[in-house]
Amino acid sequence: MIQKAVITTAATFMCLPAAHAQSSVNLYGIVMSGVIWANNVAGGKSTSMAEGPSRWGLRGSEDLGGGTKALFRLESGFAPSTGQSFQGGRLFGRQAYVGLSGDTWGTVTLGRQYDFAAEWLGQTSATSRWNGYFAHPGDNDNFNYQFRVNNAAKYVSPNLHGLELGAMYSFGGVPGSFGNQSAFSLGARYESGPAKLQAAYFHMNHPALAASEGNWSTILFPQISATSPLENNTLNPASMDIYGIGGTYAFGETTLGLVWSHSDYKNLDVVADGLSGANVRFDNIEGNVAYNLTPHVQLVGAYTYTFGKVNQTGFAPQYHQVNAGVNYFLSKRTILYFAGIYQRAAGDATHANIECAGSSCEASSTQNQVSVLGGIFHAF
Repeated sequence: MIQKAVITTAATFMCLPAAHAQSSVNLYGIVMSGVIWANNVAGGKSTSMAEGPSRWGLRGSEDLGGGTKALFRLESGFAPSTGQSFQGGRLFGRQAYVGLSGDTWGTVTLGRQYDFAAEWLGQTSATSRWNGYFAHPGDNDNFNYQFRVNNAAKYVSPNLHGLELGAMYSFGGVPGSFGNQSAFSLGARYESGPAKLQAAYFHMNHPALAASEGNWSTILFPQISATSPLENNTLNPASMDIYGIGGTYAFGETTLGLVWSHSDYKNLDVVADGLSGANVRFDNIEGNVAYNLTPHVQLVGAYTYTFGKVNQTGFAPQYHQVNAGVNYFLSKRTILYFAGIYQRAAGDATHANIECAGSSCEASSTQNQVSVLGGIFHAF
């Protein structure tokens, strides 16, 4: 019965006369690949392919009149080295949504989408601006997009003299438990001339279930235990909160950025090193800079100080990370990049862990880790 109704409805739409409203559909994408070397991954040197944020997608809109548009986006992430899909093998794992926008009332979209901490606040970090390997330890604030949000209804206000506000709610979809795997997010961003400012909050219940494509087995273990990364264990917090504030300021050929992010993982469901039921929190403070040396050469750099605490055990890790890179623009759409990363574990932390510096994403066997990478970025 349901299948017949769907087929009938689809046939009805196909028989409608062609609309005369202006519409467009665009194919777009990014292909980014290279080679990354690390001096210590689980005790040995490592050389592997550097997988960037490669993607292809379709986006479109239809002018419905009166300042209102229908819109959609379908976006798929993939590994150029193997052709495999990222995001847990999903066809459109990066984004998949449809919605309406109006000049006076804003934009509403429904589907798989980014929360405002990743989409807005993350844009002030070196991770999102230049290189995912610059991510904060364990990508504890998801600025490197380990996961997205399913079943999300999202609203973004119209631009009000440079200010935009946003709200999002994700329906958990668990029968009999409305909030079991639900999520919500709030965001604000402001732009005035050379200055940009972003703030955001994101909450998710049972994130390892609601966003299963995240690296929950490795995202935090090296950061919350003196033991080397624990194998065959999945971190399953009851809830996760990420929030912070950041901004950038451009003058001449230089752009300065500063961002603070805080992440909380509560009531861990894992029996290892006394971590069962533990609450873990991290703070990341990052300063970054970009300088356009010539129209074709851009120099970038960043320093991040991360400190955390496991409440139940008192374990207090700290991390210092320095990132530096050169981007050479062959054209507006094609860039050659070269970058170096140094991380030192301090405090109670005994293992440095640059974001997936080796293909196995394991931590260093010591407090120090160095990584060098280079490759090509092409947008179409």
